[in-house]
Amino acid sequence: MDKILENKIGIKSPVIRQFIIYGFVALIPTVVDFSLFYILIEFAGFYYMASLVFAFMIGILVSYISQKNLTFKNSSKKYAPQFSIFCLISLVGLLISAVVVFGTVEYFGLWYIFGKVIATIGTYFWNFFAHRYVTFKKFQ
Repeated sequence: MDKILENKIGIKSPVIRQFIIYGFVALIPTVVDFSLFYILIEFAGFYYMASLVFAFMIGILVSYISQKNLTFKNSSKKYAPQFSIFCLISLVGLLISAVVVFGTVEYFGLWYIFGKVIATIGTYFWNFFAHRYVTFKKFQ
């Protein structure tokens, strides 16, 4: 996909190409996260904030595996320390997400899914740049 973005579409910046690839790859854990979030609330009767955290935890594992291999093509075998950093950065993303979802639901009266969409867009930027410049740069 990197070569298509560069040669066919003409995107020369490697950071922008990787940012776009990150977005496509992020669709996988995002679908897992949103699906679990919705299922836990609507079918299992979980509180929306508990569902947010649980779905996030499963999504983070899927995200680490897919981003490490597909976006950043990182070959480091130091899985435990790298995954720990990935989790810490992602926890900041979870905190941002929780604040946004809580605020949109409790203070603005919006549907929890709408709040989750807003939070996902915001955390996308944080996660990409933090993982690019910390998680996968530290362990190359």
